Amino acid sequence: MERQSWLSQLLYTGAAVGGAACAAVAARNLQRVLRARSRIKVLLAASAGTDARVVITGATGGIGQELAEQLLRNPSVHLLLGCRDHLKAQRLFQSSERTKVHRLDLLDPDSVQAFADEAHLFLAGGESGLRMLVNNAGVMRPPVSQSKGDSTWQTNFLGPFLLTELLARLRQKQQPSPVRVVHVSSRLEKRSQLDHHLLDAVTRGEVGENPYADSKRGLMLWTSVRAQSLAFKGGLFCHAASPGIVDSDLGRHVVPAWLWPFTKPLRSLVGWLQKRMLLMRSPAEGALAVVGGALTPQATSCFGRYWDGEAQVEDLVIERMGNKQLALSLVKWATKATALEQRADGYDR
Repeated sequence: MERQSWLSQLLYTGAAVGGAACAAVAARNLQRVLRARSRIKVLLAASAGTDARVVITGATGGIGQELAEQLLRNPSVHLLLGCRDHLKAQRLFQSSERTKVHRLDLLDPDSVQAFADEAHLFLAGGESGLRMLVNNAGVMRPPVSQSKGDSTWQTNFLGPFLLTELLARLRQKQQPSPVRVVHVSSRLEKRSQLDHHLLDAVTRGEVGENPYADSKRGLMLWTSVRAQSLAFKGGLFCHAASPGIVDSDLGRHVVPAWLWPFTKPLRSLVGWLQKRMLLMRSPAEGALAVVGGALTPQATSCFGRYWDGEAQVEDLVIERMGNKQLALSLVKWATKATALEQRADGYDR
């Protein structure tokens, strides 16, 4: 009887300690979320101006949705959201009169071109204030696409490439107010083995073992060789940013779609452990990491920077100089693959 009482007391104590620990971790995580949201609010208040206009691709979940929700807390902000699932985006933001949703399928160059037209008109309108494009939409190990080429490269690199380059050409003759552009990259690009040989394979549709890391490196290399021209000719001040490891559904395609909901307990456990060790960020912290640098004054006095929040990680123009020939080859391939010049010529009619 005494032994049973002792075991019961031990279990009770363990449960109490465990509950207290969980509560402490939850409180700390909430504090981190609130701190990130507060910092976004402060940075936005300093840069929004009278009529802030922000374009975000991929805002139906994760970082994109969090970013859109936080930006809308400022009454001067108007949003244009480019989403493949535009009906879901409309449901999420139907209560906001300052949000416009436009369908955007980064696998379809015609859809990207139509969205570039829409984004140009949106950014050129209104009164003075912040102008920003966040190329946020991305995929990791998506299902096999029925379209030509690899959907990872198309979504993570070719789509943002075409959208940004077309937008720059639309703006060249107008000399409008500068636009801050953020390409959402990843620290996983360090794992990329992208070189001339692999790029040749990608052009043939052979994407290699790690198209996610390779496509994110593609974003960095493109930025390193095109940021100066895009800034001087199109008024687009392009930067890259890493959100870190974020608790989102980016990896939903790693397992079969029917199995993904059943992985929630395991993902929750892993997420709890990573947050406990401060390895995983919340969507709010990821959103701050993406736009922190772009909301600072220096975002339009320089170009080609790699940010993690307000901290500069790298000057891509200088530090990627050793990969300049590869970057130029990458841009040449992307220009041809997206028919950029032919599409841009259509604006002269």
